[in-house]
Amino acid sequence: MPLTASWTALTLAPGVTQTLTRSSHALIAHGGKAYVFGGELKPRTPVDGVLHTIDLSSGQHSSIEPATQTAAVGPAPRVGTALAKVDSALYLWGGRGGKEMKPLSGELWKLNLGNPKDGRWEKLSTKGDQPEERSYHVLTGVPPRTLYLHAGCPPSGRLSTLHSLDLDNLTWRTLKSAPEPARGGTVLASIPSIGSAGSLVRFGGFAGHELGGPLDVYDIAKDEWASVTPSGTEAPPARSVHALLGVPKKKGSDLVAVMFGGERDPAPAELGHDGAGFFRSDVWGLKYGANGEWSWERAVVKDEDVPQERGWFAADVTENGEIVVQGGLNEKNERIGDAWVLKVED
Repeated sequence: MPLTASWTALTLAPGVTQTLTRSSHALIAHGGKAYVFGGELKPRTPVDGVLHTIDLSSGQHSSIEPATQTAAVGPAPRVGTALAKVDSALYLWGGRGGKEMKPLSGELWKLNLGNPKDGRWEKLSTKGDQPEERSYHVLTGVPPRTLYLHAGCPPSGRLSTLHSLDLDNLTWRTLKSAPEPARGGTVLASIPSIGSAGSLVRFGGFAGHELGGPLDVYDIAKDEWASVTPSGTEAPPARSVHALLGVPKKKGSDLVAVMFGGERDPAPAELGHDGAGFFRSDVWGLKYGANGEWSWERAVVKDEDVPQERGWFAADVTENGEIVVQGGLNEKNERIGDAWVLKVED
């Protein structure tokens, strides 16, 4: 059976699409809801510091305003940030603020998704090998209690470093760096079923040009990277600011991750971040067979009503393996505010 993809547009309550119009933001799906933070409507201008919530069943929206019990009430508005979820807590690290687009200090913020309405962000004090400040990086949560931080853009250049944070003792650790080139706008999918402690998988990113090529696989237990060329009659072309998300392993299926969209060509050099590039709307499944072989398969999209091509959007996987996609930037240099749910089956 071929791999198939079906899209469902979320019917958002009146005014929600306008409220959530943005790019360069972050999203976490949890408990039937999507949590959105950060982003920009105008280039280099953070849109707000509010945590927005979308009910994935009703399309209703609510805003979680920062609490005011202390002077440091919550994370500052930012673009190019990253969110991760471990257990029922949301974690936020990094990003850029203001016209200068300087990376913000490496503060780690936590919000309990079990009771988010009180808006009580908690700033955590970490120790160990503190990561360099950056934006357009990746933050991935891995069970039982670890965050992984990879790549991104510091004040100058780009990074290929990988750090882990033990959430029990809040200690950062420097791990083996990923294969070059250094990059921003990449992805790092968590695939717990591969390796004794799980694996992280990277494809694409931006290093002055869009990256594609081999799949970079990090074995968590061994602290080792391997670059592999998956089999298959097709391979996804180069891209950045896209989505690659691990999905729950189903019996009888080799599907372990789903990839969607992204930028295929950057904005003209004279425009830089003020302009828009050219984007993709394709959907790919990443498979891992019983023989240990990786393969790509392009999904056949069953619907006529599909999202427009985009990059710089936010996405996450729900508990049942569906992908939530929200916002982004299109080729007309317009920010987008819609939300979709992607289901991939084989």
